[in-house]
Amino acid sequence: MARRAFVDSKLEERLRTDGYVILDLLSSDDVERLLQLYDGVREIHEHEFTPTALLDDLDVRERIHEQVGAVLAERILPVLDDYTIAVGSFAVKGASSQYSKVGLHQDLVFVDEHESDQVGLSIWCPLVEVNSGNGCLGVVWGSHTLNNNYREPTSLPYYDLYDVIQEEFMTYLPMQPGQVLLMDNRTFHGSEPNRSDQARIVAAGIAVPREAELLYCHRDYEGDDAQLEIWSVPVDFYVRHKVGMRPEEGELRRTLPRTVTPLSESDLREHMSAGASMDAAVRLEGTAQ
Repeated sequence: MARRAFVDSKLEERLRTDGYVILDLLSSDDVERLLQLYDGVREIHEHEFTPTALLDDLDVRERIHEQVGAVLAERILPVLDDYTIAVGSFAVKGASSQYSKVGLHQDLVFVDEHESDQVGLSIWCPLVEVNSGNGCLGVVWGSHTLNNNYREPTSLPYYDLYDVIQEEFMTYLPMQPGQVLLMDNRTFHGSEPNRSDQARIVAAGIAVPREAELLYCHRDYEGDDAQLEIWSVPVDFYVRHKVGMRPEEGELRRTLPRTVTPLSESDLREHMSAGASMDAAVRLEGTAQ
């Protein structure tokens, strides 16, 4: 039996079908509290695109993780089935930042998605209104089932499909402050540049099952880059680790050939067509109740 992510069975079904769920979870006070925290670290987030989790200043990363993570835990964990927050962060696009586009990718592996069917969840909470003009998130419906392999931090490996994915299958998600996107780590996603005159500020994070062994996948680009090292790492690993570097702590569990599930344009179109039919049936059933 699959390890469920949501307490509510309808939300669980939606996650398993779509790859993501959007809920109204943060109050206006929560949003203000997070914006005040951001104001204290604004100066180190004023680049084209700045995720806190990639900053070199480990003290700032730890402080933001604790304080953002506390808000996420209070508001989000009650709807999840015994999860915990592994990462608390900001993801900020500077004003008028033409190079702040985040290309198509899947988030890296945080838990064992294979043997135990655990689901790591990416958390995305805009603290300002987000839309097509300032870099709202775009997702590919149902794509979390297309490449279910161990993943290092990298762009989406289907480079020849980028154009068709972005032109035909990306769904951009305008959201209001206080709304929360909870997304399967495997879901294809990305975002356009922030062309507005205000920063696009997002509180972000990762939630994992409480019992899960936290994982990190390392690919040695200067050595044998055809292999992936699968590491078991401490619960606070992502607060201080430089993503892309071989871990200096934890335990190397195994080394495996790096694999990517083959995906042709016809495969993609067939998957999206079947998924659209199934989603329409699910939504029709929901409206009939």
